[in-house]
Amino acid sequence: MRAILRFFLWSAAIIVIAVGATLWWFIYRPLPQLDGSIALPGLQKGVIVERDNWGVPHIRANSVEDMVEAQGYVMAQDRLWQMDLLRRIARGQLSEILGPATLNVDKQFRTFGFARAAERDLALMDPASRALFDAYARGVNHFIEQHRDQLPLEFSLLKYKPQPWQPTDTLVISGYMYQTLTDTWEEEIDRAKVTDRVGGERARELFSPDAAMDHFVVGDPNVANDGSQRSRVNSDDDDDDDDDDMEPDGVLKASAATAHANPADSSPDLTSALATSVNEFLEGSRRELRHSLGSNNWVVSGAHTATGKPLLANDTHLELSIPPIWYEIHLTAPGWDVKGFTLPGAPLVVIGHNDRITWGFTNNGADVQDLYIETFNPSAPDEYRVNGKWVKAQLFDELIHVKGQPDEHLPLVITRHGPIVRREDGKSYALRWTATEPGGLSNVYNWLGKTQNWEEFRSVMKKIWGPAQNAVYADVQGNIGYIMAARVPVRKKGHGEVPVPGDKDDYEWTGYIPFDQLPQALNPDSGLIVTANARVVGPAYKPYLTDRWEEPYRTARIYDLLHDKHDLRPTDMLQVQTDTYSYPHVFLADQLSAAAKISPPKDDRAKKLIDGLKDWNGIADADSPEVSFLVAFRRAALALILEPYLGDQPNLYRWRTTTFLQKVLTDRPAKWLPPTYKSYDALLAAAADRAVSKLTQDSNSSRIEDWPWKRFNSLEMLHPIGREGLLKKFLSISNKPQSGTSYSVRAATKTHGPAMRFVANPANWDESILLITAGQSGQPGSSHYSDQFPYWYEGKPIFAPFTDAAEAKTRKHSLTLTPAH
Repeated sequence: MRAILRFFLWSAAIIVIAVGATLWWFIYRPLPQLDGSIALPGLQKGVIVERDNWGVPHIRANSVEDMVEAQGYVMAQDRLWQMDLLRRIARGQLSEILGPATLNVDKQFRTFGFARAAERDLALMDPASRALFDAYARGVNHFIEQHRDQLPLEFSLLKYKPQPWQPTDTLVISGYMYQTLTDTWEEEIDRAKVTDRVGGERARELFSPDAAMDHFVVGDPNVANDGSQRSRVNSDDDDDDDDDDMEPDGVLKASAATAHANPADSSPDLTSALATSVNEFLEGSRRELRHSLGSNNWVVSGAHTATGKPLLANDTHLELSIPPIWYEIHLTAPGWDVKGFTLPGAPLVVIGHNDRITWGFTNNGADVQDLYIETFNPSAPDEYRVNGKWVKAQLFDELIHVKGQPDEHLPLVITRHGPIVRREDGKSYALRWTATEPGGLSNVYNWLGKTQNWEEFRSVMKKIWGPAQNAVYADVQGNIGYIMAARVPVRKKGHGEVPVPGDKDDYEWTGYIPFDQLPQALNPDSGLIVTANARVVGPAYKPYLTDRWEEPYRTARIYDLLHDKHDLRPTDMLQVQTDTYSYPHVFLADQLSAAAKISPPKDDRAKKLIDGLKDWNGIADADSPEVSFLVAFRRAALALILEPYLGDQPNLYRWRTTTFLQKVLTDRPAKWLPPTYKSYDALLAAAADRAVSKLTQDSNSSRIEDWPWKRFNSLEMLHPIGREGLLKKFLSISNKPQSGTSYSVRAATKTHGPAMRFVANPANWDESILLITAGQSGQPGSSHYSDQFPYWYEGKPIFAPFTDAAEAKTRKHSLTLTPAH
């Protein structure tokens, strides 16, 4: 027995040692060096990298190029695999490392042509910008070269090594963000289908840009001084066809060659299982963003604050993933002292503050994509019609390398408008997009960190192509402002809301809206500017931006919480960012309660839930079954109204759906009441019954007690390869109850929400709040992999020191990067 016991003890010890050694090798050994010194070829002088107790680096350099080279190195220390994943997505090179599961994603991004656009834009870049992009790439590549045998866990699991970083990789990641924020072409096809089915008159109501709860930043005829800065409000001198100079040949032409990386091993392995996870992650992200995109920003003047100086708040709502999409950093060099958020793979800072100004963004939604229906020659498939003549299309063969399988060939057809992105019902749709116009990927927001005042801020914003953002601004002088800057097309005819004929010049772009005619405001009388993806321009603003605005409810709630306050502090801004009140569900609760008195639902569970709404305060609490019921009820009521026209495809209609529903239920027009129902009260009763049936189906339970909102909306913050099993437990954060709906300021859905929170305090920069969803590091062995999550999840502040004295108190690591010749 002693021998057996010794055997088991020795076996257990060996297993423990083996497991420990494995964990150390794959998880802790790749962790980067944070103290001491490292030689970095390319630096002109030494660079100091200090990290605080959250792992946020402060890079101090003697030149901007050294600063950016060090930034590339430091970001690779923390996020190399995420950077590699993003560039592979944008280049259409996932299948090289993941196999055939991601072929559809690769084909889509190859069709968009970001890789070719990036090569062209890099060649067009001014020397100073090119030098910084080269410096950033050098920094990333030095890290890759030094750590080829100590790569992060994901590289080991997927059995490949990263290729050198190219300056164009940064540009293609800009393309990825364009795709995330401006990709609406499929909705244009759906809008045409809906219009065909419901008719023109009903379509005008379905796609109306008007909403009773909108708060316009500029162009409100009822506001005497909204601070408009030459934004064309009430301007009768200009017509809608004014335009800036435009490249005469704006359509990107395909290239015959496509660079690729060679995976170290093409044999079947764990990759096949992980590829499915990555593909599901990308597809889920794409669907979620399309239907739930939302961000908030606002700025208040000193008249509303405790210090007499402005406060600015921003929380961008994107896919919630680990690692987070944002990275915090502080950069110092001659002419630069900026702290804030940047994207993995991008130099400088995108959102943040320096010692003079601060700024933040929400997506504007300006329509920068148009679909053209091309007519091809039946006798010569490579010819399409232009003004009565057959013209040769460009045909290219994109070669996609697929791990474990033969290469895949993707034929591309490119017309004068752009690539053919879909063939359906005998129609061929070509996509024109500002992202792939010359300069579209290179003129982005990273240069704002150097500006010192409003005029300098405007000067940089004027050069920006997009993606179109609502920028709010504040400075230490007490100014607050707003600018929407982007290249927004001016069309000869129409607005590009639906696909248009491409065989003539009737719908061509004639230029872009001039910068001075884009919406801008400085120091409005209200002392308050709020944007939350809803409509920002009123009827007095003439140029067409879009009519595809998001719902107005978050904007309205923020206004209600702030407009009459005069003692605001940074923590008050954070409290607004985490507010979970849901305006439209309060409206629906009132409608349903009134309707039930006249036409009660048949299901007793619906009656009980309606009765419970009498005391509901509008807060979408995670434990509330009534919130689950109202969310299901909204969908059911909308579907019942639209089914006579859209049948079992009510999701073809993706617009301001709740605004439309609110207007119909308020006005109760006979034209929208389905003939099946005698009254709207009867329709609401039927929707209530359908809602409880849906909750029963989705929960596999008929008990109301099993329908708390957290059961349907718990947080799933997933790593791309951590969607199931042990990897999910190890790499992801899941099944966390959360309050709020997509209409709350907090904008909470299962995998989508505030990807960062930022509150800037020009009265004392050291009391600004910066935090991200998980942590700075993408390596699970790091103490900074998810250390910020409890603060983000619970809505608590992380104050981010800015001055040297304040940062010294939180300094934890100091690394010197020295020139190596």
